[in-house]
Amino acid sequence: MTDLILWSYDASPFTQKALGMLGVKGLDWRWVETPMMPPKDDLVALTGGYRGTPVLQVGADVYVDSQLIARELERRFPSPTLFPAGGGLELALVRWSDAFFRSGLKLALALLLPQWPEPFRKDREYLFPDVDFDTVQDDFPHAKSQFRAHAALLEAQLADGRDFLAGPAPGLADIQAYPFVWMARGAFTELAGQLLGDLPALAAWESRMKTVGEGRRRPLAAAEALAEARGATSRAAVNVDPRDPQGLRAGQRVEVSPDDTRRGAVHGELVIATAGEIAVRRRGDAVGEVVIHFPRLGYRVDPVA
Repeated sequence: MTDLILWSYDASPFTQKALGMLGVKGLDWRWVETPMMPPKDDLVALTGGYRGTPVLQVGADVYVDSQLIARELERRFPSPTLFPAGGGLELALVRWSDAFFRSGLKLALALLLPQWPEPFRKDREYLFPDVDFDTVQDDFPHAKSQFRAHAALLEAQLADGRDFLAGPAPGLADIQAYPFVWMARGAFTELAGQLLGDLPALAAWESRMKTVGEGRRRPLAAAEALAEARGATSRAAVNVDPRDPQGLRAGQRVEVSPDDTRRGAVHGELVIATAGEIAVRRRGDAVGEVVIHFPRLGYRVDPVA
């Protein structure tokens, strides 16, 4: 089978991005629920070391990170498009979206950190090495200003009366932005009201985004998803840019890892190296031979001796 399988947990704003993509396209998909923190043995068995979510599995091809999931869904299901403003501009918002998330994360930490169980705090401290958990209270006013500034950009874009950020239909720009407003409304409702309460175009856009939905979900056991990978063959063809800035070669052993968080590294044989994508082939007892696909933007690729 080659059905879409999403590995994720719903509390994650990054999962919400993937759900929005599936909703825009109205797709049927199966869902493997992952834990919020390690151990994530089944997910790591699939990816070979990467613990982040969402992860999209299609047979023996595994797509890491919401930006690459967007590209792959668009390739397989081009209509309706996720890129009404063009793929380059909307994918460039990935880094802006990360900054918006960081401002919301710091607000959540300042307000909620004392309530977190110690193991969860330690895990998130490890996951986000760029965030100083000990000083979030001191930085609270600045974090509020930054979250408000990001939200004001959305208000300005919507101020001409358009329904969505790139025009009359929802697309990846909306999907990159909405989860952090959603996170704020759920995690720190009173403060979100203070920071967003005088942004009427944003509020109307939020209401429209709630109608996008998530497509049609069916639960799936992790063991079944792993078995599906084991019984499938990757469709990935070798594609290495001869002008690759790192001089990478097909079949070369590399390690791929995020450049901003500690979500885990994956070792494998290089299959794809382009400006937009890195993919490696790896083997594991639980999955057989699979190809793990990453976006190039935001991921390190290091040769392994």
